[in-house]
Amino acid sequence: MVDKEAIFVLGAVDPEMREIARVLKRLARGFHHAAKDAEPVTTRNAYDADSVVNLTRGGRFSEALLLPLVPSVFVECTLRGREPVLRVDHHHPGDPGYSKSPEEYLEGSSLGQALWLLEIEPSETQRLLAAADHCLSAAYQGLCPGIDPADLLFMRASWRAKASGRTLTDVVEGIMQAAKEVRRYYDSEYGESLFLDPTVIPADLAEGAAYAGHPIRYREYFRNGDLKEMLKGGSPAHIERFMAMHREQGREVYGNPHRGYAGAYLH
Repeated sequence: MVDKEAIFVLGAVDPEMREIARVLKRLARGFHHAAKDAEPVTTRNAYDADSVVNLTRGGRFSEALLLPLVPSVFVECTLRGREPVLRVDHHHPGDPGYSKSPEEYLEGSSLGQALWLLEIEPSETQRLLAAADHCLSAAYQGLCPGIDPADLLFMRASWRAKASGRTLTDVVEGIMQAAKEVRRYYDSEYGESLFLDPTVIPADLAEGAAYAGHPIRYREYFRNGDLKEMLKGGSPAHIERFMAMHREQGREVYGNPHRGYAGAYLH
């Protein structure tokens, strides 16, 4: 479905992007990671990349070169001065997966789109990854065909445990406790649970909210100093109201009403 000479350019690293890279490597297909100012992109600057790099184990990277006439496929990123032959994405209007429903999670997710281009039938694990990335809350509520919420929880908790160094039991208990807190603070009038003090948010809050199936609005500090307010698990109308409110206040906003999430940078 895509020229075998095409080079894939991958955006910010997350579990879905790691799996796409793993598949490309196994097939001996060419790929690089998008970079900004000679460093791998983050979710905030993935659509303003100015170069490419190669990533190795341990987070190391080296400069790479994308030749001018080589066809490219952009996966959740944009590279200045280059126009791809195909885009694989679900974040912005016009993206192939932007408006796909939970029932269409494979067509919606970037992993599913990449596998289709490579003519690969997704494995059970890849289906779980695709559903989690495209519509996590809906997947936990059983709205994605073929996705078992219990299998999804085990996969997600296992990954979080490995990434954080916590035990699997501790992570699962953290998610269950967070789900309990989300249900406790749910405001039926506003249709969301509020956690606006970033210094006291429960561990595993976002995962617990998705498991509980309640929309959640919360604030979180990130390592680079960003403070974001995020809304996850909301209806399209709910997400659109949130985005409009923050745009009116002059803030940088991102999100997808069809996938039930949005965020705004507070400073």
